[in-house]
Amino acid sequence: MAGPIRGRRGIRMNVLIVGAKGYVGRRLATRFLEEGDVCLKLLVADARTLWGLQGHQAEIFEGDLRDRQSLARAVQGCDIVYFPIGYFITDRTLAEQALDITRQFRDVCIGEVVKRIVYVGSFEAQQGGYVLTSGTDAIGDVLCGRPDRIRTIWFRTGALIGSGSVTFEILRNLVQKFPLLPMPRWTDASIDFLAVADLVEYLVQARTLSVPGNPTIPIGSGRMPFQDMVRRTVQVMGLRRMIVPVPVTVPRFSAFLLTLATPLSWGLASYCLNILQSPDRGESAGDIAQRLFPGITPLTFEEALKTSVEELEHEHVISRWSDSLAGISFKSSEEDLARAMFRDRKEMGIGDLPPRKIFRAVESIGGRRGWFTFDLLWKVRGLLDKLAGGYGTSMGRRVESDLRIGDMLDVWKVVDLKEDERLLLEAQMKVFGKAWLEFRIEGDVLVQTAYHYPKGLLGRLYWYSMLPFHIFIFRDMIRTILSRAREME
Repeated sequence: MAGPIRGRRGIRMNVLIVGAKGYVGRRLATRFLEEGDVCLKLLVADARTLWGLQGHQAEIFEGDLRDRQSLARAVQGCDIVYFPIGYFITDRTLAEQALDITRQFRDVCIGEVVKRIVYVGSFEAQQGGYVLTSGTDAIGDVLCGRPDRIRTIWFRTGALIGSGSVTFEILRNLVQKFPLLPMPRWTDASIDFLAVADLVEYLVQARTLSVPGNPTIPIGSGRMPFQDMVRRTVQVMGLRRMIVPVPVTVPRFSAFLLTLATPLSWGLASYCLNILQSPDRGESAGDIAQRLFPGITPLTFEEALKTSVEELEHEHVISRWSDSLAGISFKSSEEDLARAMFRDRKEMGIGDLPPRKIFRAVESIGGRRGWFTFDLLWKVRGLLDKLAGGYGTSMGRRVESDLRIGDMLDVWKVVDLKEDERLLLEAQMKVFGKAWLEFRIEGDVLVQTAYHYPKGLLGRLYWYSMLPFHIFIFRDMIRTILSRAREME
């Protein structure tokens, strides 16, 4: 049996997490900060997305996996490197680039004499061009393809149960929004599940694991039909719901239901259904993991679900599945904003109100509090976006009491946040181009500006068609923000 991995500098081990802003990556980074024997490095495209991790004992590198030099700088001197975990790629071209990126990543690790790569994957599934990067067999095969040069551990897991996970959001939204729950035939199929807290613990312990070769390790708490998951979610959340078995599969209706009830777009809802309906691949999570990790006893479904609900109620949601959406650039937003063709600017004096109060009111928009007087219009706009294949307004907020760069905020994504100064949101709706909403405090004036960078004729027509709504919505918004600030203690 191969010996355990040891650090290069005495007992301290150099660990790099690539893509630390993602759903699992951020939780893994938070967990490693509790370890005293680790020198932690984090590689992300934009360091601002690591809000909450900056200032801790972690070295942050900005770079792109496609850039060999920036990757090599981050990897240099590392003992263990964690490959990007659980990223959604919603573009076929990006999915085709994934294997080339993976080969380069592996080769850089070999060149820098990294001792081990740790990777998390799930069963491969493709639907309508949506691919879960960490779920493709091909990526795992590439990472494990040079056992003579580098050691790799490939964890395989099923549905993750945790606050902010896709599975938890699907279950929670379904049981909260529908008093009657039709259960098509596909919900009888059993799927693997694992608490995200247990996954993080497996990843942490993998750094010192003594194991020969490049093993693939199935991990999980067990298998359960999706219909049983729904029933147990109803019980844990203390709800009364009527569950009606339906003796047909109806995949399109199921995808439509998930799209309306959950924060998922049509494409991601179809993808998730494809995963749930995938045939049993025959891998059993348990025996190998129990032998290699005897100190880990995975949580049951009920335990994982209760923990998730408690974290949500106490607003302790470290990350959300939307943190792992690929294809969104933060730095390019500023460049595009400067070239925006259309602008709608509103200003209002703040009087003797301190900037802190104003900004607290700005940060409170969206989520359960809604969008002030014309919240219904925002919901209608979100529904139209859902029907067009977007995410709509059901995304909500990670927590109601906090915002950070990278957070989804209903139909927007936070791309810049400077306390008591500026909040910049980029639209994730179908807007025939790009759109932003900016709040800025300039001296004793609150400035609210809507920007639009149109794409072709449709983009221009879209802007002009929205102008009548801007007159009511944006004028009311800046007034209500100031009113809310005056009411705050």
